[in-house]
Amino acid sequence: MCGLCGLFGEQNHWSTQLEHNGQSSNAAQRRRLRAHRTACLNRMLVRERLSVSDWQGSSYQISSATGKTELADNLSQIWLAVEKITGRPFDPLA
Repeated sequence: MCGLCGLFGEQNHWSTQLEHNGQSSNAAQRRRLRAHRTACLNRMLVRERLSVSDWQGSSYQISSATGKTELADNLSQIWLAVEKITGRPFDPLA
């Protein structure tokens, strides 16, 4: 993927409403919220042996211990990426 895709930013997804509805007009606060979300995702995915990292502030990079990697724009896409990498259904509420 080229760097241009990162310029358009994350779509308004329900999980990022604090960042997009004026509650956080401060760029540093948006980064803190995104870092907190990434840390929570990593705690959820540790049992799957996956890690999530921020990718240019616009996407999430999901990686396995074997090097498989997927990009996702929001939580819904993260769950699909987890399923694609692991090859089995994933229930984030389990």
